[in-house]
Amino acid sequence: MYNNKSERVAIVIDIMTKLKNFKGKNGEIVNLYENGMCSFIDEFKDICKIYINMDDKIVIDMNGKLYFEEIDRNVEYLLPAKKSKTPLFVIRGKS
Repeated sequence: MYNNKSERVAIVIDIMTKLKNFKGKNGEIVNLYENGMCSFIDEFKDICKIYINMDDKIVIDMNGKLYFEEIDRNVEYLLPAKKSKTPLFVIRGKS
């Protein structure tokens, strides 16, 4: 079963809420979603728009990596087409 538009919107809202309430190292809450705060946000917004607006009959996974320049790390994401897959949005540590 594929995620319909309202389910895709819910997935994106969940990720955006977590970005707006990101818990920093010292426990402080930082709004990473704020314009200009993180280099990858505009690109991720564009990806989310494409994902949300896909035709319900032709839904594909949106997945990849974005570079989080400010902390020199990658953000890995998966916006799933199918309900059987779990969405992913992770800031990966340095390896």
